[in-house]
Amino acid sequence: MTRFLFIVARQLPDVYKHLREQFGQEPDVEVILDRRFGDRRRDAASDSPAGADEGPGERRQNAVVSEQLRVMGYAFVRLAK
Repeated sequence: MTRFLFIVARQLPDVYKHLREQFGQEPDVEVILDRRFGDRRRDAASDSPAGADEGPGERRQNAVVSEQLRVMGYAFVRLAK
């Protein structure tokens, strides 16, 4: 079963509420608020770039999600099976 995730910018609680109302009963769709805080470019604990142990595909997906959040206020992600 394919699952989907809406990630909504914390600054847009009305969008979050609307998406929860529209998709809250769908078993394969989850709506969450963006949990990221501050500058994600460096991992403070190790002083290495955040996501350094991720593969290139994951970094690209993170960049796409960040861009969608910035432009649209939410991102829609298809989760791996």
